[in-house]
Amino acid sequence: MGKDKKTKEKKTIASVIKAIEVIEFIAHSEKEVGVTEISNGLNYGVSATYHLLNTLKECNIVVQNERTKKYSLGLKLWQIGMLAYGQNHISVTLKPYLERLKNLTGETANLTVINNNQIVYIAQAESNRLVKMFTTMGATAPLHCTAGGKALLAFKPEDVRKQILGEIELTRYTENTITDKDEIIKELEEIRNKGYALDNEEREIGVSCIAAPVFDLNDNAIASITISGPTARFTDENKKKWIETVLQIAKEATDHLKTIN
Repeated sequence: MGKDKKTKEKKTIASVIKAIEVIEFIAHSEKEVGVTEISNGLNYGVSATYHLLNTLKECNIVVQNERTKKYSLGLKLWQIGMLAYGQNHISVTLKPYLERLKNLTGETANLTVINNNQIVYIAQAESNRLVKMFTTMGATAPLHCTAGGKALLAFKPEDVRKQILGEIELTRYTENTITDKDEIIKELEEIRNKGYALDNEEREIGVSCIAAPVFDLNDNAIASITISGPTARFTDENKKKWIETVLQIAKEATDHLKTIN
């Protein structure tokens, strides 16, 4: 009986999964996409893809360009996304800390979490400078070459850390990207000792970052607070000050979360 119940609980609806994959495919496309492009990209039949798109269109999740007949995401999805943002306890609660960090450093401050072995940007306080770094909320990035990713990975339990390192691909993005597993393990140990992580143009040339983890009531690293900006401004003097600032803000954010949980 228990086994049958467990099996039932795991049942999913394939068409819903496919519909979500269609949405994600469109979301990651830089421009409108057609039925054939979507079906080829997801290896779905054209007819099935067409029916999925029609259903999503009926629900205002996607919209179709009447001239090109291609699809893009609809405002309904944006509205749902804004509601999800409002219900996200961490992003809403910690947004003031990002604002403070931005004001203290002048650089863009981000809040990231781990999902599907990547970091996801869930909140941001954008720099007021003319030359600055910023990203789209909901965007993802690799763990091994981002300060936020390394800060979170370093403070995961050892078994979880090993599992993730065994699953992710250490892709090289710049000449500074660490692609050797042993080197990554060594750096993660250093990050645990120091309490912060750096991205020295490891994801993109000209961009540097500093990150520190935020912990919950059970001392689990649930998010990372980061600043990012042009490498030219990340001088040794600034980095020394900013590391202390990022650590302090992350600690204050952690203390705040522990008082409200």
